[in-house]
Amino acid sequence: MKKNIRIYILLLLILPSSLFAQQTNSTDSTIRIVFSSNEKKETSFKKKRKKIGEDNIIKIAPLGFVSGAIPMYYEKVINDFFTVQGGIGITSRNYIRSAFQEAGESGIQIKYPWGDDFQFTDQADAPLTFENRIAKTGFAFSVEPRLYFDSETPDGSYFGVSYNFYRYNFNIPGIIYNSTTGSYSHNGDIKKEHENIGDLMAVFGYHDIYDRLTTDYSVGFGIRNVSGIKYYYGSNSTDPAQEGFAPYKQNIFNVNIGLKIGYHF
Repeated sequence: MKKNIRIYILLLLILPSSLFAQQTNSTDSTIRIVFSSNEKKETSFKKKRKKIGEDNIIKIAPLGFVSGAIPMYYEKVINDFFTVQGGIGITSRNYIRSAFQEAGESGIQIKYPWGDDFQFTDQADAPLTFENRIAKTGFAFSVEPRLYFDSETPDGSYFGVSYNFYRYNFNIPGIIYNSTTGSYSHNGDIKKEHENIGDLMAVFGYHDIYDRLTTDYSVGFGIRNVSGIKYYYGSNSTDPAQEGFAPYKQNIFNVNIGLKIGYHF
């Protein structure tokens, strides 16, 4: 009997200790699991954020050649919600405007010296056609202040107001009249033409910042002002030919879709 009582007392002393040890081990295991989960959350939170002090971005527009422009842009962070972007570049042939001209949809109105009474016929090529005309190097520049909606410049959605200027230069041989065949050809001295384009636009976009690279998507709406000079050679069956340069102007609504790829530092 005494022996049984001693066994019961020994069991009562051992069992609580064992249970306490199991609970402690279980608690330790739970703490380790939660800690591991926090580490994963912290790791996943380290997203594509820019590093502190990196407030400069250099960008290019890889599809700019379609509109005859090869620009380079620089965006500078001013504060938590405001940046300024500027750009410079060179210009060549504007394939978009050339396609509209060849399709007869350019809407260019040329102011010839003889007015609108069609006394003369212009024997020179139409503007922005390149059968005889050659595009020469011009220049471009732009400026665009931006407001970022999430106060995380220069990351996220933004609104900007941009002004872009493009100067396009062209060379075209002058007209030579062959009296024997009665034909006209572009075999004369080189004549210099140009076209200026100014775009004032409201721009909406999204700027994605990664470890070092950035992508900038935008769409802009605004007014485009076009002015230029075109070489002409006017002739008719009775009067002497008229040769010179005629101005033209155009004001149109413009939509621009943009993609820029950059490097921030």
